This record gives sequence, structure tokens and C-alpha cells, in this order.
Amino acid sequence: MAGKRKRRRRLRPDDQATRLNRLKTRPTLPRRRRARHSSPYANTKEWAGIVLATVAGLVFVCIALQMHYDHRILQQRGLVTTGEIVSVSYTKGGAFAEVRFTTADGRTVQADVSNTGDATEVKVGARMEVRYDPKDPTGRVEDPNGDGSTRWMVGIGGVVLLAGAAYGTSRVA
Repeated sequence: MAGKRKRRRRLRPDDQATRLNRLKTRPTLPRRRRARHSSPYANTKEWAGIVLATVAGLVFVCIALQMHYDHRILQQRGLVTTGEIVSVSYTKGGAFAEVRFTTADGRTVQADVSNTGDATEVKVGARMEVRYDPKDPTGRVEDPNGDGSTRWMVGIGGVVLLAGAAYGTSRVA
């Protein structure tokens, strides 16, 4: 009897209505909510990541603001002179040159210039224009031809980290 099908019994119309009413009146049990995290420390880990991203974002934004402040000071009261490149070091961020120049009051100073412009040839012995702060000639020194993209990239990185932390806060809470 392998090929024989079992017939389904048809309900009479009144039995069918009774069955539907019973299904409708049956109390529904509340669904159990599954835990969102598999371990009790997962929420703590997420909050630690959010706090770390917030702190890193604030540090990047503060560094960018300090770099912008230094740039503004040099734009307002900086003096431009020509110096000689003494040493050059290359990193992923670009070239860092150490330049020796003479200030307006006759002192010979050696300072680091981090944001060298694209037009400046960065090699030892080459001449380079620098803008320096007369109050602190070794502290704030930059290439007047530099584009200043570093401070903007640091600032954008900080804002992105802060936005990520804000998104993470909305997801965890």
C-alpha cells in the first residue's frame, strides 16, 4: 500500500467555524526576548570601545586645533626668511626637514619644518623658505608654500572618530 494516499477529513461548516473561534480566543503567550549579547561583558566591551573612540577623537580634534592655532599665529606675526636644509627624514606622513636659518635679530637657529610644500625641493643642502615666530624661532616654523593638509586630515580623523562613537552610543543604549 505504498501508493495509497491518506484522505483528509473535511470539516462540516459548523465544526470549521467552531475551530476558528477556538483558535482566535486562545491566549497568546508573550514572546521571550533573547539576550542581545552572548556574554555578560559584551556590553562593557562595547562601551569601552565607545569611550576609547571618543577620547581618541577628542585628542585628534585638539591636536588639529593646536596646529591651526600655530598656523594662525605664524600668519599674523611670522617672518619669512631663507634657510639651509641640514637633515631630512621621511615618514608615511611626508618629509620632515631640519632647517638652519638666521633670524631678524641675527641669531642662527636650527628648527624642524614638518609641513614642507610640494614646490620645495627637500634634500640636504638645498635652500628653503621658512616662516618662523620671532618670539619662539625654534618652536613654530613652517614652509610658507605648504598647503597645511596635515592639520585638516587630523581634524577630519577626529571628527570621524567622534561620529563613530556617537553612532556606537546609539546602537548600545
